[in-house]
Amino acid sequence: GDDEGEQGAKYEIAETPAGRLRYAKRGGEGDTVLLIHGFGGDLDNWLFNIDALAETATVYALDLPGHGQSVKSVAKPGLQSLTSALAGFMDTLSIASAHLVGHSMGGGIAMRMALDHPEKVKSLTLIAPLGLGTEIGPYVGDFTAAQGRKDLKPVLETLFADKSLVSRQLVEDVLKYKRLDGVDRYLKELRNGLFDEQRQREAPGQKLADRLPPTLVIWGKEDQVIPAAHAVKLPGARVHVLDNAGHMVFMEKAGEVNALIKKHIAAK
Repeated sequence: GDDEGEQGAKYEIAETPAGRLRYAKRGGEGDTVLLIHGFGGDLDNWLFNIDALAETATVYALDLPGHGQSVKSVAKPGLQSLTSALAGFMDTLSIASAHLVGHSMGGGIAMRMALDHPEKVKSLTLIAPLGLGTEIGPYVGDFTAAQGRKDLKPVLETLFADKSLVSRQLVEDVLKYKRLDGVDRYLKELRNGLFDEQRQREAPGQKLADRLPPTLVIWGKEDQVIPAAHAVKLPGARVHVLDNAGHMVFMEKAGEVNALIKKHIAAK
């Protein structure tokens, strides 16, 4: 049917210094927005956001190295290598600067980009980001370890306030990804690069405090992965903590989150 045609047209591949990266592009007017997913995620996480944001912007979403359908062999998995991969992606597509929207690990990458390449960053939207504090829940370890449907489903349920959002299809899709060649090893190395037991290794937010671009922080009050208490750790940022939402607040409260991001981007 038509859906298949659309699916086929939806994705593009960029040959970047970090390897082949899959991405989607929407819209074509206004400023450029770049959507950066979290640990074990992919560009399809932004299904409820990309079209709404593209009404007023040119929106790119990518599969980071090691994720989705992008290259799986990556040197030194961690915030630094992912940030330089993202910078290379922007250069390859001639994106001089963009409004970065990062979820979880993607928020940590967005903050690193603002530190390492400030000229590339027009604004930050940090959704339940890594890198503002040290605490981290057991999700990443549990996700990496989960082998089958039975193990994985309860782990994915910790991402949402509304557990019914973890559909059979979602579990199957994640399992399919986890079984791709190279993914298991990559995720374990990435986990070790980002975390030390139950602590986050890097806090780019602390270094950013005195040179913060316009920044919006969005959190779900019921986040079980990174505590919503971290939301106030970035002085000068606009902060919104949304009720009845977990770590995937941008999916659970897509309408509210999209409106907040649009307003943030429009406020020059």
